[in-house]
Amino acid sequence: MIVNKIDIPARAFLEDLKIPSTPEAKGGTIFSPDEIDYLTRYSSVSIYEFAQETESDREFLDLLIKWLNEEDTVEGYVDTYMIFYLRYMQRLTEDEFKYLEHNIPSFGKGHSWLYELNYRRRFRLRIKLIHCLKKDFKVIIKKGICK
Repeated sequence: MIVNKIDIPARAFLEDLKIPSTPEAKGGTIFSPDEIDYLTRYSSVSIYEFAQETESDREFLDLLIKWLNEEDTVEGYVDTYMIFYLRYMQRLTEDEFKYLEHNIPSFGKGHSWLYELNYRRRFRLRIKLIHCLKKDFKVIIKKGICK
């Protein structure tokens, strides 16, 4: 497994995450502008990419979980997004999802979301992991609609 830390500004990275159009569905962005504001405001964002090499799918998931468990424990409120780039027409099986659900460590007090994308013919799996640690968590955020 190859692990890369992505060091570009978080806002630019989140805005560039797209779902391309396919014959069955219209593409678009993964996160709305409001979601991007929420994720980047008062947050420390870290982004990693994991790429499968020669290991099997199960070994790849085992290595991912091992890497996640070796990371420092995060205190506070953390939103975690895992974007799985799967092979064309592939979905995580129920067993694979339960395995991930039971073995991925919890990151602080936040939630974890898992997205499955499989619009291209790929031979190896890739995962993008996004951690958004809230430095100054706000319970309510005022949004203006009329100007």
